[in-house]
Amino acid sequence: MQRTSADGVTVLWTPARTPDPDLLTAELSFGTGIQDETAPTLGVTQVIAALVRSEAGDRPHDVVIDVEEERTSFAAHGTAEEITDFLRAVCRAVSALPLDRLGRTARLLGIHDPATRDHRGAVPLSARYGPHGNGLALQQDPGMYSWITADMVRAHAAARFTRGNAVLALDGPPPEGLTLPLPDGPRPRRTAPRPRPGVGGTWQHRPLDTVSLLFTSRAWEPAAVAAHLVLGRRVDRTTYGERGIADAAIEHWFLRDRSTLDRVLTLHPADGHAEEAAHVLWRSTLDLASGGPGQEELDEFTAGVREQLDAADGHWRSLNRAVDAEHFGVPYCDDATLLEAYAAVTPQDVRDFLQRVLPDAVLVVPHQTHPDLKTPRGTPLPNSDCWRLHAEHPPTQGTVFRMTPLRRATSRRDERGEYVLTPWGIVTRDGNQDEHDIRFDEIALVLPDGPGRVVLTGCGCDMHVYPHQVRHGERLVAALDAAVPAHLVRPTPDTP
Repeated sequence: MQRTSADGVTVLWTPARTPDPDLLTAELSFGTGIQDETAPTLGVTQVIAALVRSEAGDRPHDVVIDVEEERTSFAAHGTAEEITDFLRAVCRAVSALPLDRLGRTARLLGIHDPATRDHRGAVPLSARYGPHGNGLALQQDPGMYSWITADMVRAHAAARFTRGNAVLALDGPPPEGLTLPLPDGPRPRRTAPRPRPGVGGTWQHRPLDTVSLLFTSRAWEPAAVAAHLVLGRRVDRTTYGERGIADAAIEHWFLRDRSTLDRVLTLHPADGHAEEAAHVLWRSTLDLASGGPGQEELDEFTAGVREQLDAADGHWRSLNRAVDAEHFGVPYCDDATLLEAYAAVTPQDVRDFLQRVLPDAVLVVPHQTHPDLKTPRGTPLPNSDCWRLHAEHPPTQGTVFRMTPLRRATSRRDERGEYVLTPWGIVTRDGNQDEHDIRFDEIALVLPDGPGRVVLTGCGCDMHVYPHQVRHGERLVAALDAAVPAHLVRPTPDTP
């Protein structure tokens, strides 16, 4: 791994494993992504990336611009002259964003789904963090771009798209004439989101069609990598190979901070098989934590790592590890050290790791799925859904806003909900008398919906407050508006 700089930007490069020495691949990345946004500014990084592309154009034919949870990258493949020209154009666009194209760019982005990782892997992140940090990935919606303002774009770009927060990776020596004229600015300090209390060591419903398991590891922990891959293969053999109830397990990892990773294993079960898939995933995890992997499984894991490192694009895996080390301060290991560390993992290392992290793991299942799961001690695995069942909790005291007589008369009994206003928030009570809190101090976003409000709560749920459905409902909305700071309210498109 070679290291140099250009205009104050760190440049990392390594020789390519390709037969054509006249072509070069470059990736200019910024250490910022979805996790650095907030609910009111969600989508601003994608807008900045799209504005840069519209200004820089596709100078080499092979251009990829990607916004992920942790970083944003502009990559291209071409001749040294094409790469130099493309990078200069990207830096100039970052320095002077074409904000006159903001409306057009937002409309075009709204036509397509956000270009991020598979959002299914982010489901348990929302369960763990709510609408904050990496938990925001699940909240993405094509309509979010219409709320992005020029002031949001300017502020985010000035803080995050700077030379101090940029790294250039190359699969060959830096070309002559390379220049990276980015705006000045330091690497911003990243604040890790706080996990929601009471979620660790539980299972939970979420509104998607996948079964996912999340556990947290240290950023550099070979036993965690081995456990994740061995577990994925075991689950695959049962759910995909033997029973045919789910597609192949997908492994995701998300950087929470410089010392912590969230690792997610995701299954997409066939209709009617979510409960079975959840049982297989959880039971396989407990079995691996109890008995550990066989040596042949660890040998297979090490062989897979060696194959990846020896592949034609293996040098880019090393480059990406080095880029993450620059951006986020995570440890970097060269290929030989990495392979040696993975080969040294023992069955006991995997057992110790899983036994340490299981008490904080989160299993997420689709709605209408009710798995009967046990902890390693044999007790029922707790459920951490944000709805409180009326049979298990006394009703919340406060000012009750009941349905209007007309709506009550025309609604089924199980649809007759009501609201309860308290000094600390609003409680939504459904027709079964189950309750969900909307705590004023945890609200992440409010979207006006005619006379009503859609509230993004601290747990990541979208709750609706409609004044016309209940008697004196305008008082309820007035109390909500008075309690929520203005910067957490997204205006409607026709609001100045």
